[in-house]
Amino acid sequence: MARVNTKQLITEAAVRVAAQHGISGASMDQIAEAAGVAKGSLYYNFSSKDAIFEQVMRDGFERLGAAVDEARSRAAGDAARLPRAVAVATLETLRGNLDLAKLMASEIFRTDRAWAGAMELARSSVVVRYRDVLRDAEAARGGGRAPHEITEIAGAAFFGALAGACLDWLLFRRDQSVDQVLDQVLRGY
Repeated sequence: MARVNTKQLITEAAVRVAAQHGISGASMDQIAEAAGVAKGSLYYNFSSKDAIFEQVMRDGFERLGAAVDEARSRAAGDAARLPRAVAVATLETLRGNLDLAKLMASEIFRTDRAWAGAMELARSSVVVRYRDVLRDAEAARGGGRAPHEITEIAGAAFFGALAGACLDWLLFRRDQSVDQVLDQVLRGY
C-alpha cells in the first residue's frame, strides 16, 4: 500500500479551495475538508494558512523549473531549438494544473503576502533558467547581441509571455493547438 503524503494532499486541496474562493477567502476548515484530513493535521504539517500557500507557490515554481531543466536537457546540442522546447514544456506544465497556474499568475507580483520573500526566490530561480535559454539560443544563432547582454528582464519577459499566453489559451482559446499558440508567442524569440 502506498504511503499517503499528507503535506501534498493539503497543498493540492489548498489550490482547489483557492481556485474557488481566492487565497484570502480560503479557510483552514475548507482546506482540511477538501484534503480529507482533520484540521489538526493542517497545523501539524503547516504552522498557518500562509505557510501552506508559501509551500504551494514553492512547489509550483519548482515544478516549472524542473520542466524547463528537462526540456533543456532533451534539446541539448540544438540551442536554436531551445526556446520552443522550453515553451512547450512550460505550456504543458501549466496546462497540467490550470488552477495552480492561475493562482501563481495572480500572486507573482504581490508583495504584501507573508511569503513574498520565498516567492521572489522561487520566481527568480525560474526566470534565470529562461534567461539562460535565451542566452544559449542567441549564442547558437550568432546574433548581434552578446549572450551576457540578455538579462533576467528578458527571462522574465519570456516567462511572462508564455504564462500569459497559456492562460489566455486555456481560458479563452481552447480551439487553438499548442503549436498555434507557440507560433504566436515565439515570433520574437
